Amino acid sequence: MGRLGKIVCRVGLVGLLTAVAVALLAACGGGADATSPESLPVEGAADAPALTAMSTVAPLPTSTPTAAPDTPDRAVLITLYNATDGPNWKNSANWLSDAPLGEWHGVTTDADGRVIELNINDNSLSGDIPPELAQLANLKQLVLGGNDLSGNIPPELGRLHNLKLLALSANSLSGNIPPELGRLAKLEYLALLRNDLSGDIPPELGRLANLQTLYLDENHLSGAIPPEMGQLTNLQVLVLSRNDLSGNIPPELGQLTNLQSLWLNQNSLNDAIPPELGQLANLERLVLYGNYLSGNIPPELGQLANLQTLRLDENRLSGTILHELGQLSNLDILYLAGNDLSGCVPSELRDIRHNDLEELDLPNC
Repeated sequence: MGRLGKIVCRVGLVGLLTAVAVALLAACGGGADATSPESLPVEGAADAPALTAMSTVAPLPTSTPTAAPDTPDRAVLITLYNATDGPNWKNSANWLSDAPLGEWHGVTTDADGRVIELNINDNSLSGDIPPELAQLANLKQLVLGGNDLSGNIPPELGRLHNLKLLALSANSLSGNIPPELGRLAKLEYLALLRNDLSGDIPPELGRLANLQTLYLDENHLSGAIPPEMGQLTNLQVLVLSRNDLSGNIPPELGQLTNLQSLWLNQNSLNDAIPPELGQLANLERLVLYGNYLSGNIPPELGQLANLQTLRLDENRLSGTILHELGQLSNLDILYLAGNDLSGCVPSELRDIRHNDLEELDLPNC
């Protein structure tokens, strides 16, 4: 190798050694001052792990808390907050923060951080219910009652296949009850009372085989009571009062053997009281007042051994008051006035604590 070649080789080796020295100095903390902005941790670095890994040669343990791991549910809750005037909620503790979702007001999560309960009752929510709530795939309870929510009930809620409780009571919701709610196979409790809902009761609700409680009262529902309601064999409470329902009381309701309370008062129901209601062995409250029911009081009602409340007042019932009603030893409330009853009042009924029998102006017998 000539003299010029040796010089070039020597210079290249020096350059290489210099580059190595610079790299080692940087790895050992040389260069920038430890208190300079370049050496301070980047805000939000916990949310950018790739950037952190690239900017650190040998990461050291730190006591700085990291942000909660993100879940698909976080974006849904943010959508709910924005859609329902979140800044004016009564309580919005931790909402939109980096805190785990389970620490947000009204939110309960499972071990994986997925939302399973959303209870924001009486919290000044206003606006429409966002359909994005259907993306909370693990949700078991949705309680948004006592707010000022308006618009329709999103049919997308029918995709919440794990839902057991849905309570949207005491809002200003309007439109029809979406038939898609009939897909909620695990639903046990449905409360839509005190809204402005209209239209028919969807017969699809008869598919809710696990339903135990159904409140649809104080709306503007119309049409007939679907006979499919008789398929709800686990139902314990059925309240349809204060609507505009018409037609007859479906005899199929006599199949609800677990029913304890049946409230159909203050509608426009007509025709006779079906004798099949006498099959409701667990019934404690039968409230039918304020309709256009006609015909005789069925003697089969005397079989309701657990009945505590019987209200048949303010209808168009006729015929006599049957002695069979005297067999109801647990009866505490009996109202029959405002009908066209005749004959006499069985003496055993006079001992019922709350009654309006004096208003019938009929003799004892």
